[in-house]
Amino acid sequence: MMKQILLSASALGLLFVVGCQTVPYQGQARETKKRPQEGGVISLKENYRPEDRQKADEKMKLNCQPLPFRVLEEGEVVVGQKVETDSRDTKRDDTRSEVGNLFGIPVISGEAGGKDTKSSSTTTALREWQITYQCESKKAKR
Repeated sequence: MMKQILLSASALGLLFVVGCQTVPYQGQARETKKRPQEGGVISLKENYRPEDRQKADEKMKLNCQPLPFRVLEEGEVVVGQKVETDSRDTKRDDTRSEVGNLFGIPVISGEAGGKDTKSSSTTTALREWQITYQCESKKAKR
């Protein structure tokens, strides 16, 4: 009985894993700017896939229909920045010691203890691929 339950659970787990691997990738594109029946800008991630471009084409076609659309410009655009900061504290030991005295005044050598802090930051530009398009007018078809 226990073997049947374990075997059934294993089979269900295997089906779940296989099922997850066969889900096709869904393209991603977003309308950054849209002027109905005129054109706009579609944004894709920087390293887009063919499915993403297909989704962008669908959005442009949908905005312009029944007219065709024309891509005016496309390319990489900086849309922001990401800053990563790293900070490290190092404890410094107290190395002071009395090495003698001069005219009755103690002479000390070494450094006082404390903490040294080093920090650095890295700034990275955030980019995306943008497609600027225009809906063709009926006059342009002549």
